[in-house]
Order: sequence, then C-alpha cells, then structure tokens
Amino acid sequence: MLKNKNFRYLWLGRLISNAGDSMYYIVLSWYILTLTNNSFWVGIVNFTIFIPNIFSFLFGHWIDTHSKKRSLLLCEFGQLFAILIMVISILLDFQSPLLLCILAFLASLFGMNTYTIQDAMTPFIIKKEQLASAQSYMSVAYNGTEYLFNALTGFLINIFSTITLLVANIFTFLFAIFSFSKIKEPTEANNKEPEPFLKNVFKGFIELFQNKTILFIAIGGGMANFMFGGLNVYQVLIAKEQGSAIVLGLLTSTMAIGTLIGSTLLATLLLKFMKIGKVLTLCTLMFGLTMLISSYFVNSSLIILIWGIASTFLGVTHVVQKPFFQVLIQKEHLGKVFSALYSLSVATLPIGALLFGYFSSHNLNSSTFLLIFGGTYLLISLIYFVNKHIFKFTISDKI
Repeated sequence: MLKNKNFRYLWLGRLISNAGDSMYYIVLSWYILTLTNNSFWVGIVNFTIFIPNIFSFLFGHWIDTHSKKRSLLLCEFGQLFAILIMVISILLDFQSPLLLCILAFLASLFGMNTYTIQDAMTPFIIKKEQLASAQSYMSVAYNGTEYLFNALTGFLINIFSTITLLVANIFTFLFAIFSFSKIKEPTEANNKEPEPFLKNVFKGFIELFQNKTILFIAIGGGMANFMFGGLNVYQVLIAKEQGSAIVLGLLTSTMAIGTLIGSTLLATLLLKFMKIGKVLTLCTLMFGLTMLISSYFVNSSLIILIWGIASTFLGVTHVVQKPFFQVLIQKEHLGKVFSALYSLSVATLPIGALLFGYFSSHNLNSSTFLLIFGGTYLLISLIYFVNKHIFKFTISDKI
C-alpha cells in the first residue's frame, strides 16, 4: 500500500496529525483535573472537544466540491493556531479552565473534518479491492497512534511540563502539514456539483437513511461513541484512584498495543476465513464481553491486561467498518455521507462525556460504568447479527 505515494503521504500525515491530537487531548484532560480537582471539568473538556462533530454534516458538500488536499491543510493550520494560543495563555499564567475548553473547541472544530476528508479521498487514490487493506493502515494511523500517544503522554506528563508537551504537539501539526502538501490530488477527487449548498446540506443524511445497512452501522457507532465519551472520563478516574498518571499511561498503552495488533495481525487473519460482516459482529461481541469482565478488576493491575486484550477486538472493528461505506456509497457523495455519519455517531461522544462526567461526581463508580459499557457493546453486536445485510456483507457487494 505504501508504494502508492499519494496514499503514503496521506497515511503519514494522518499518523503524525493524530499523534498531535492525542497529545493535547490527554495533556488537557490531566491538566484540567489537577487545576480544578473536579472530575466534572474533565467531562466538560471532553464535551467541548467532541461537540463540534454534531455540525460535521454542514461541511460535507463543501468537502465533495473542493480540493481535499487544500481542505486538509486548512484544517491542520486551524488546529495548530488553537494549540499555539493555548501555549501562550499558559505561559502568561492565565490558567482558566473555561478558556482552555474554548480553545479545545476551536481545535476540534478544525480537526473534526480531517477524518471525513481523508476517508472521502481514499477511494480516489487506491483501487476498490485495496479498501480493506488501506483501512487497516488508516486504522493504525487513526486509532493505534491515538492510544499509543495517549499512553506515552500519560508517562511524559510525569516528566515534562504541560508547556513542553503542547509545544511538541505544535511540531506534530507542522510535520503533518508538510506531508499533506506532498499529495498529488487526482482531478476527479474534486466533484464540482452545480447544486447550491442548501440543496445538498442534508443529502448525506438522505443517503444514510435510504441504506439500512449503513444506517444500522451508524446507530451502532453512535451507541459505542456515547459510551466511549464516558470511558474518556472514567479511565482518568481509575488512574487517579490507583494513585498515579502512570496507571493512565499503562491503561492507554496496553490499549494502544491491543488496537495495533487487532487492526493489523488479527484483522488480516480473520478476514482470510470470515466475511467482513461476520468479523465485525464477532469482534464487537468479544470486545463487549471482555470489557464486562474488566468491571471486576477496577482496583487491580489486571485491568491493564484485560483492556489490552479487549482492544485487539476493538482494533478489528475499526478496520472493517469503513469499507461498508466506501463500497456502498458512490464516491462523489462520500464527503456528505461521512460528514452525516460523524454528526450522528461521533457527536454522541460529548454527550456521553458530559453525562458520565456528571454521574462520576455523583457516585456512579467505575465498576458499574464498565458493566454498562460492556452491555452496550453486546447490544450493538446483536443489532449487527440480526441484520443479514451487515452479517453477510462482503467487500465485493455492489452499490
């Protein structure tokens, strides 16, 4: 896959940019917790990071009709600017959690579209039969680096200052900008539709609701992300209850390793023997079961190992979801559909973060949360199982 120069630069840029996203996210979560000593503020900052995804659908038509390369560069510059202001405010000793939340919102407003743009660009620069393989690479860039750099940052915040880590974060965005600038964008990737914005703004939702297969996957994604909003809060609390940010680093590092193994080795192995739909259903089920088991070990170091095992199944699901959309949706509408998808599914993250941030400060303990988390994934796997179009889906299915 990496012999394709355009895909290589897209993948490398995403890899580096996602490292930057992960660094400022974990630094900000821990910094605000230590600044305010209130877990509700962790929920609020997670809310501000993910709430812009609700408005993702507004940009779908614009992504489909404009240069995806230039759009990526604009998004990276926007994130860089927000983090730079964050650094300046801390240097000036203006330690306002509200200001940091506003800047996190601004960074996320630019960052949310990078995923849509890259997923929409991918089918234009690779062959259809390479989509599953490409998604395996992109899953490493999306999710592997997210967990890996969350983990590294969990260790590094015990060694370096917040300022130092945020400055390092700025350099990651600069490197990503350089990589994206090397992409030679195919002319067909810019679909110059004559229809006005208002006529197209809801077209992504129409495509989603007309195709029951991708609609149910979107619903499953929404349920999952709602729970991950809560997990973003509770993983910090579990670490604090066990006494150190190092525990947070260990939790996220094992998830990083598990996700990388799942999105590469395990996904490749399972796809050799099973249809892609069955792989999605099985691994969703196994992730839910493993997280249920972890609820009994929140005060034990065993939870680190269990989350690592669970994440191998999570890594597989990240690989096999996107090809459903890239196969079943016409390429010229992928920007609108992925934007609508993120509005429906990823937008539940801030709601989960805010809600469980509130519940965490009102006696909902970590064990109970993980029981709810695992049970939700079991329900999602049941939804996939009873929908024969999902369960029996193959990469060769036609639009």
